[in-house]
Amino acid sequence: MTFLSTLTGIIGFGFGVPFGLFLGFYFFIYSKPKIIKEPIARNLHELDNTALLNLLNDIPLWVKCPDYERVDWLNKFIADMWPYLEKAICDSIRSTTEPMFAEYIGMIQIKAIEYEEFTLGTLPPEIYGKFYAAVFSSSSRL
Repeated sequence: MTFLSTLTGIIGFGFGVPFGLFLGFYFFIYSKPKIIKEPIARNLHELDNTALLNLLNDIPLWVKCPDYERVDWLNKFIADMWPYLEKAICDSIRSTTEPMFAEYIGMIQIKAIEYEEFTLGTLPPEIYGKFYAAVFSSSSRL
């Protein structure tokens, strides 16, 4: 039985590979190429402002509009200090809110108000730059 299966495997491989190569070569040579439209290429200086802004959707606003201030240094500082800042902020919120909660204990059958777990998460907040056009326009009126 194993001899028969081995023999049919060799015959199948012997006929299948040349037939597949012949068929692939035939389709490659005799198939018609698809008509592909060539993209329109223009220089960037030929485009107007709206066309440029439509091309640049995914970049930050400080690249599109230079009136935005970059605060990457502050975001890096917050990201590096976030585990310590998060703990300090949570402790500050707990110490501020616990006296407020203590006023309500005993009222309206409230027995206790406690935090089981209080966290701000592992991802730090991101700060974006300020838009200065409004500041400059209001100061130029003075």
